[in-house]
Amino acid sequence: MKLQALSYYNHDTDTRYGDCILLYDTTALVVYDCGHKMHADAVEQFLLNNSLIATIYLVVSHNDSDHTDGMIDLMEYLHDNDYNVTLYSSLYLKSARTVLKQFDDDRRTLSATKEHILETFDNIKKIVEKAEALGFSVKNAEVNTAFAGCMIVGPTEEEFSEVVAKAIEDGEVSHIDGETVMNAASVQLKCTLDGQQITLLCGDASPSYLHNLDTYHIIQLPHHGKLNNAKEIFNILKSPYSKQFLVSDNTGSGATSGGSDALIEYMKVERMTPAYNTRYGVVNLPKPSFGSVGSTAQGVKLGEMDCKRWC
Repeated sequence: MKLQALSYYNHDTDTRYGDCILLYDTTALVVYDCGHKMHADAVEQFLLNNSLIATIYLVVSHNDSDHTDGMIDLMEYLHDNDYNVTLYSSLYLKSARTVLKQFDDDRRTLSATKEHILETFDNIKKIVEKAEALGFSVKNAEVNTAFAGCMIVGPTEEEFSEVVAKAIEDGEVSHIDGETVMNAASVQLKCTLDGQQITLLCGDASPSYLHNLDTYHIIQLPHHGKLNNAKEIFNILKSPYSKQFLVSDNTGSGATSGGSDALIEYMKVERMTPAYNTRYGVVNLPKPSFGSVGSTAQGVKLGEMDCKRWC
């Protein structure tokens, strides 16, 4: 598998384009989140340029709009062009009984809990319903589920049922380990790039929900490179200097954006190898060898040729 993490567009740092990461080989494509219609358009162009790909796997990491807003547009294109599509997401209703057990309140009912789940995780509800209407296969993102050289490695049912229960009880502004409940239990995906580099994609997951981090060569730093989250991961790792890191920072300049400015400076001061960062353009991994035939520059913005490789 190879990886391509999409960037933002035309130097626009005010729009929250969000995440969209592609994992692919010659016949299959995994789309991990699609946060904006511009990303959906880029995936469509990618498929036009890779005509042998016929099978598509869509993974929705969590409910936030900057990870979901382009997904329905993309699904409609895939349906109209007869791709074989499977959607993976946390199907929270399947764990409604487990969620109900989290409450210390005998007055709560299973039916009311299901209604609250659908209200709280509204973006995922719309995506799942659309996928079903289009005739796509829809599957629960369960740990150890494997497809196209990738495997879902988190969260566990216990972890995301805790998130769902807290979201219902406190509302979406509540937090778990410093992350909003919408973020904390993002679906995590493990893949191996070109048979060598074991890579973890984790959306906006809380670091405490990430496991076996030392087994990965490349780790996506969650929540668009927020420094506090990154520091937690660096502290968990036995040797953070031996790892490579990926940041998807297409979140705009607003006060509520993820933003990796502080992370970039921290890694520079600590003399860490800089993370691959989509704020400077599309990231392609594995990194091509210098001088190799067919090598391409890292960090090319979509539609542009000026580029940087590092953050």
